[in-house]
Amino acid sequence: MDFKPSPIFLTAITIIIILFAISIATTIQDTPDKPFSKIISAGPVWNSNTWICTSDKDFIVHGALRALEGAELSVNISGLGTQSLYSFEPGHMEAFTIGSPGGHTMTLTSTVTITGWITMQTTSDAMASCIQA
Repeated sequence: MDFKPSPIFLTAITIIIILFAISIATTIQDTPDKPFSKIISAGPVWNSNTWICTSDKDFIVHGALRALEGAELSVNISGLGTQSLYSFEPGHMEAFTIGSPGGHTMTLTSTVTITGWITMQTTSDAMASCIQA
């Protein structure tokens, strides 16, 4: 008998892992003068195929996404080029974490419709945003 976990179970586990990773990153990066604690979350529905994240301070973007067959997600950082290309397996939640230096723009572009969460984390004093384009 094959055990096949439900999609809801897999989604819940992925979200818990992302929250745990954010908690660890906050604990490691936290300093009294510049806590690493500004968090911007977006999702679960994407109205366009492109997200643009910017911050004047270094930042990290975590993603937990699901897509249709043949979907790909490219991550481009201004001045640094395409950093990653993710392929999705239908019915599976895919997770990733990628960082960028402050002052750069991170553009996440999908080839087809994607659903899921992206979370941007940066220092509390940063001017940051993550918007759909």
